[in-house]
Amino acid sequence: MTPPGRCLRRSRPQTLDGMRTTQVHARARNGLVGLLGGGAAGFLLLDAVAALLVVVLGRPPVGDGEPVALIVGVPSVCAVLGCLAALRATRRKEGR
Repeated sequence: MTPPGRCLRRSRPQTLDGMRTTQVHARARNGLVGLLGGGAAGFLLLDAVAALLVVVLGRPPVGDGEPVALIVGVPSVCAVLGCLAALRATRRKEGR
């Protein structure tokens, strides 16, 4: 009798949805890389817009009374988009 979670023909354990654990690890790794890359791109985008505002308007982009939520929101949104793009690319690479 085989132990639970193992198939007779394959030596690697399978998850509930039939994927090998190496595929799950690859998706998690690529999602994390996409999250970090997207967050870095968001910070670069935020810095580029801030530098442009300083050059064009002659004032810093965040002053008294202005929302600081953009400083948190832009990198967060870019990080989530980067993660989704990486997971989609991983799924396409797997042939699904």
